[in-house]
Amino acid sequence: MKHMVAAAGVVIAAGTLPILAASPASATQSACTNYVATHGYFAGPKVKAACAHGAIDAGVTKAPNPACIVGLAKLDVANSVSVPACKRA
Repeated sequence: MKHMVAAAGVVIAAGTLPILAASPASATQSACTNYVATHGYFAGPKVKAACAHGAIDAGVTKAPNPACIVGLAKLDVANSVSVPACKRA
């Protein structure tokens, strides 16, 4: 019986782990995309792709990912918008 309970716990944990891991990533990508959109830019698939490059955890704060900033710069998003947006990614 103990083995069945342990196996069930592993199956449940394995099933929920992808959901828990995926949620923060999508939330931060949407925060970046929404920030760009609220500053008057079209937040289409290319903005979403740039915002997919998550911020770099610098310990106490987050630093914008250079790939995110470059991706938004290619779309003519102002640096004053891209840096805060990429910190949200």
